[in-house]
Amino acid sequence: MWRIRTTETMVLASLEAGRLQGFSGTFHVGMIVAPDRQIIGANDFPIGGGFVARRRLGQRSLYGSVGLTAGLLVHRADTDLGVVRRVDPDFQLPLKFAWTAGRVGLTIALIQGFSVRARTYERRGVEVWKRIPYRIGLAIGLHFDVGVGRARPRHPR
Repeated sequence: MWRIRTTETMVLASLEAGRLQGFSGTFHVGMIVAPDRQIIGANDFPIGGGFVARRRLGQRSLYGSVGLTAGLLVHRADTDLGVVRRVDPDFQLPLKFAWTAGRVGLTIALIQGFSVRARTYERRGVEVWKRIPYRIGLAIGLHFDVGVGRARPRHPR
């Protein structure tokens, strides 16, 4: 995850259910770990669901998709004064490209997120940790395609 000031690590798992081409439902859960943990031990957990529109790109097993999800961003920070917990609305716009060989494939995604509120922590009146609400990330991972039913061919009437 890139933000204006820092680069953070994000672990993400998502599930999409629907057609190979067209609209599908999606659910995601993730964890963003702040690298500057010696100052503020902060973690963010985006959880949400929404819709994805997927299209085949050319005649190969290459697909592109764009989605829109809404959910919650659970923020937890361990500070000198104790543990701070916050829950905010969270929105994501994932843009994915997927290549599939059989049932296993490679996915590259550009994920933009917006969590409504900036986070700032101070010590003795000096700002020591800050995150803006907008984030953008690059994800690379594996995906597994599982067929549930037989595909019915479309016949023009």
